[in-house]
Amino acid sequence: MKHLENITIHRFRGLRDLTLQDLGEINLLVGVNNSGKTSVLEAISTYCCPLDLLAWLNTAWQREIKSSRKPQLEALKWLFPQNKDINQIDFYLGETYVSGEGNFAVKESRGFYQEIEALSLENPTTEEYLFDNLDFPQTVRGAKINLEAILKKSNNDLEEKISESFSILSNERLIINRKKRSSLLSIDIITPVSHRIEQLEVRLLSEATLQGLKLEIIKLLQVIDEEIIDLQILTKMGDRAHIYIQHKKLGFSPLSAFGDGVRRLLFMAVTLVNVRGGILLIDELETSIHTEALSKSFAWLVKSCKLMNVQLFATTHSLEAIDAMLDAIDSETDLVLYRLEQKESQMKAVRLERDRLKRLREDLGLEVRV
Repeated sequence: MKHLENITIHRFRGLRDLTLQDLGEINLLVGVNNSGKTSVLEAISTYCCPLDLLAWLNTAWQREIKSSRKPQLEALKWLFPQNKDINQIDFYLGETYVSGEGNFAVKESRGFYQEIEALSLENPTTEEYLFDNLDFPQTVRGAKINLEAILKKSNNDLEEKISESFSILSNERLIINRKKRSSLLSIDIITPVSHRIEQLEVRLLSEATLQGLKLEIIKLLQVIDEEIIDLQILTKMGDRAHIYIQHKKLGFSPLSAFGDGVRRLLFMAVTLVNVRGGILLIDELETSIHTEALSKSFAWLVKSCKLMNVQLFATTHSLEAIDAMLDAIDSETDLVLYRLEQKESQMKAVRLERDRLKRLREDLGLEVRV
């Protein structure tokens, strides 16, 4: 049984009652711009970490460049669609709701966001303000966030409800004791720009090396550049650690000296290791990988997902990527494509299993993205 067999996104960002039935080991999401493909990945991410508010915040920030991110509460708020049934003029009130089935304990995940006002003496960003206004509390906006999950208990039909509540003011940083974080299924998301965050890659490569998987990662990079020999994490006195590539022609060169294709495949590989036994989400699967390298890259990705018991969900805009994935899989690989399309006022998912998708593309050459 797969980690996720079915998932229904009842309320999340702009999605309402969208169901993905009979999920595969490899799941591709296609559709026109603004059809909700990335939102599906985000909904799955929060569903798998139902009480981990830091994970929810990181999910809310995934689409944004770090230097121009929205404030944390503003970013979180838009995960929770507003409840229009309640007459709430001045204070935002929103709710998320995702349910699913599969070899995973969580049956339902719900989140509630209620905007509040409170008195605060704190402004952690301005020490001078604190000193001058110590006796003058300020009214600030904030939010009460309640995260809930219903768990299936093993070997019987009983269910257990777990929850976590948070009260956050807009001038406070979100700090949560890691021991209280509740991630029930290993999951991570690769965005179109994730591979440019080198310090994250350093940490993930360290973990992969400790697990004896560095050679597999090097083989993947050789799909792009066969003269890559080795990967090393090096540091100079007083400097951060950096990834260096040993190359037949260039010698030891920093990762930053190589193209986006190498960096993208490296990030895919080290992230995959980090979610062993869980779920990998990739937004815009084909990003930075040349069309000639797609089939070999995807063949490695599919093989590694099977080896590490990882269920893959990926969005794509590219017919070349779909065809390359079909070339990369064998007859035993459970591949499903979901085309998101607008039906009246609601988004629906049209399901195409591997054999039908193969006929549509290889025999008829039909467009399957829209």
